[in-house]
Amino acid sequence: MPMFRLLFVDDDAFVLSAYQRMLRATPYQCEFLQSPELVLTLPELADFDIAFIDQQMPVVTGSQLLMQLQLRYPAIKRVLVSGDAEQALQHKAAELILDAVLSKPCSKLTLVNCIEQLNSGRPARL
Repeated sequence: MPMFRLLFVDDDAFVLSAYQRMLRATPYQCEFLQSPELVLTLPELADFDIAFIDQQMPVVTGSQLLMQLQLRYPAIKRVLVSGDAEQALQHKAAELILDAVLSKPCSKLTLVNCIEQLNSGRPARL
């Protein structure tokens, strides 16, 4: 079975560290980036299965980055992560299609359930 690859982007190193701890004993291959500007420069970007992107980041918002992923790599499932999910959804572009939205902070159970649902092809209901 091929390795399921996850990308996490958040400007807060503490949050990225929390994701790392939550997913340490899981079978997923994870990449953690603190700089959203680096995402589109990753040579292996097309190989990721799910991208978890924080909404509130300097320079580029999570919605803007997810829109770029949607346009360039439509096969990557897109998850918006936000401390205020309702507000983030109100301000996202109408043409942005999300596979899930996670409230921040989220529990390990919520994160793993989201991954498993998206991995199975079912829409994530969170």
